Amino acid sequence: MGLRFRVLKQDPVDAWFAETFPQQDLLRAEIAAELRRCPILLTDPPNKSYFGHVVELAIGLALCDQSPYPRLFHCLDPGLATRMLTMAGYQPTVADAAGYDARRSSDPTAHPAHLFTAASRLAHVRILLNKFDGHDCDAVPNTRYVLGQYPHLLHGLPRETYQTRRAFGVLWSSYCGGFHDALRSYGPATAQLSLLNGHRHADFLLGTTVLEVKSGRLDEDHYLDELIRQILTYALLAHHDGHHVTHVAVYATRYQRLLRYRLDELTNQLTGNPIDLIATGAELAALIRNQPCRRSAA
Repeated sequence: MGLRFRVLKQDPVDAWFAETFPQQDLLRAEIAAELRRCPILLTDPPNKSYFGHVVELAIGLALCDQSPYPRLFHCLDPGLATRMLTMAGYQPTVADAAGYDARRSSDPTAHPAHLFTAASRLAHVRILLNKFDGHDCDAVPNTRYVLGQYPHLLHGLPRETYQTRRAFGVLWSSYCGGFHDALRSYGPATAQLSLLNGHRHADFLLGTTVLEVKSGRLDEDHYLDELIRQILTYALLAHHDGHHVTHVAVYATRYQRLLRYRLDELTNQLTGNPIDLIATGAELAALIRNQPCRRSAA
C-alpha cells in the first residue's frame, strides 16, 4: 500500500522570525533562568483565559490617566459606563455628555474590590465582543444590544466570579507592592495599542516602552517562544507605525517579575548584528498584511 506524505508549509511570518532572529534560544534560556528564581503566586482561577483578561484590564484601569478601552465601554449603556469608570477611579469630563470620556480623579487609588468589579465586567464585554468581531462589522452595536437584552451576561457565573475574585486579590496585593509604581515610572500609559491598522494590538505602550502582561504559566519553551515573538512583533510594528519605542518589557504576574530590555540591544543580541529597526518593522508589516486580520475587542 502506497504512503502519502503531506507537505506542511511553514507560516511565512514564522519562517521570517526564525531567519531574522536566529539567537532567540539565548533569550529564552535567560528568561527561563530568571523566572525559576522567582516566588510563584499560588493562584488557580477556574477560567485562566478570563482571569488573564481581568488582570490586564484592571492594570489598564489603574495605569491610564484617561479612560482606556473605549471600544469596550461603548458596548455599554452610558450610565453603566460612567458608574464603572467612577468605580475604577475616574471622573467623567464635563465636555462629554454621553459619559464615556473620563479622566483619573485627584484621588487615583481605587479600592481593589471596586477595580475587580469594573475589570471583570469589562472582561465579559471583551469576550462577547470578540465573538462578534470574528464575523460582524457591526460588532460594537450588536454587543451593546445583546448586553442590553441580557444584562446578566456582565456578571458571569457566581462560583467562577468568586474564585476569580480571590485569585485577583492575591495578585493585586503583589502588583501594588511595587510593580504599579515601576510601570507608572515608564511614562504615560496607552492600553491596547492598535498597530498596523488593527492587525495586532500590544497590551500597553508606557512612554517609550512596549509592555506585555502575562498572568499564566511560562514554564515551557513554547510559552517563552510565543512571548518573545509577541514582544518583538509589537515593538517592530510600533516603530513602523511611528511610535518612538526604546524598550520592551514583560510583567509576569504569576512569577512576580518585571523584565525590561533596551530594544536595540535586544534585537542586536537576537540577530547577532545591528539591524535597522524601521526597515525590519516594514518587512514584518508586509508579511502580516498578507495574513487574515486578527481584530481585538479593545
